[in-house]
Amino acid sequence: MNNATFDSFYATLTDMGHAIAKAARAGAAAISTMSWPGLAVLCVALAFAITIVPLALFLFVMFMAIKLIFSVISDRAQRGKPTPYTSHDDKGE
Repeated sequence: MNNATFDSFYATLTDMGHAIAKAARAGAAAISTMSWPGLAVLCVALAFAITIVPLALFLFVMFMAIKLIFSVISDRAQRGKPTPYTSHDDKGE
């Protein structure tokens, strides 16, 4: 018995492999035609993207988490202790 889902998944993986190989060939061709200063600028930009951008995202998430934690703590301190539940009927008791 042949599984159509697996065949479709395999075909998708094959297409992805071909697309990645084509992009790698195009990138290699672009790099081989670049001048040395252009290649140096590309390397510095790539190093910047690999190191600085994830660091900035991490710091953003950490500062937002710290802000959220402190806002929850300070809001709780301002509100005070919770009051017990009391029902309010229309009777006016």
